[in-house]
Amino acid sequence: MIGWLAALALWLSPSAVVAPSDADAACATPVVYAAPPPAPSLFAPPRPRGITRVELVSRPFLGLVGNSWGQIGEARVEHHFMLPFMLGVELAPVAVASSGDGTGAVTHARAVAGYVSDHLMIGFGVGSRLQRFGTSGVSLAPQLRLGSLDGLNLSLTYTHTIARNKYTGRPVVGFANIAGKLSIPMARPITLELSAGMSLDAWGYATLGLRHRLIGDGGAGTWYVSGAFGVAMVVDRAQCNYDAVIPCTASATSYGPTLGVGVEHRF
Repeated sequence: MIGWLAALALWLSPSAVVAPSDADAACATPVVYAAPPPAPSLFAPPRPRGITRVELVSRPFLGLVGNSWGQIGEARVEHHFMLPFMLGVELAPVAVASSGDGTGAVTHARAVAGYVSDHLMIGFGVGSRLQRFGTSGVSLAPQLRLGSLDGLNLSLTYTHTIARNKYTGRPVVGFANIAGKLSIPMARPITLELSAGMSLDAWGYATLGLRHRLIGDGGAGTWYVSGAFGVAMVVDRAQCNYDAVIPCTASATSYGPTLGVGVEHRF
C-alpha cells in the first residue's frame, strides 16, 4: 500500500513532467503562412489575356458659329487571345457635324489585327473611308502602342486612304489622319489621359481627362468610365472650293468646346 501511494505522489509531482526532447521538436510539423501575392505594377501591369474589350467614346459639342453642333467619337471591339495576338473591328473616328446645308459625317470602318505583348502592340487596320459630302475610299491604318494597355503608354494610329483627289478626281494614296493618346496612371484605379487627333478630311480634337476603373482587376468583368474636356471641330467639305472639280456644294461645319465621355467593358 505504501508503495502504491509513493508512486501516485511521484506521478502527481510537477517535477515529473517531462519536456519534449529535441528530436520530438524536430519531428513536429511547422506552421507555414503563405505570403499574399505581390500587386501588379502600377505603370507596367501584364496584358489581359483571353478577354474581349468593348469601348465607346463620344466628344459632343455645340458649335460657336450658327446653329451648329457636332461630335467626334470612336467605337471598337477587340478580342485578346491567350497567345500575344488581337483581332477586332473599329469605327475611328465617327465625326459628325450639322450646319448650313444639313448634316455631314466622316468615318473610317476597319478590321484590325495586331501583335500584343505586355508592353507593346503593333497592329494594322484595313477598311473603308466614308464621307457624306465627299468621296469614299479605302482606309489603311498602321497602329502602335508603347507601354502596357492598363499602365503607362503612348498609342498612335496613322491613317492613309486610297480615294479620288477632290481637286482632280484622280485616285491617289494620301495621308488622312493621325490620332494619339498618352495614358499616365495616377493611382491604382485612376489614369490621366491626354488625347488628340487631326485629319485632312477634316476634323480635329484635343482633350484632357481621367479614366476610372469602377470594378474588376483588368480581366473579365471589368468596367471603366472616362471623362474629359477640350476642343473639337468637324468640317465635311467647305462651302466653296474653287480649285475643286465641283467648286460649290453642300457642306457642314462646326467647332467648339467639348465634354467627352467614354465607357469600356471586358468579358
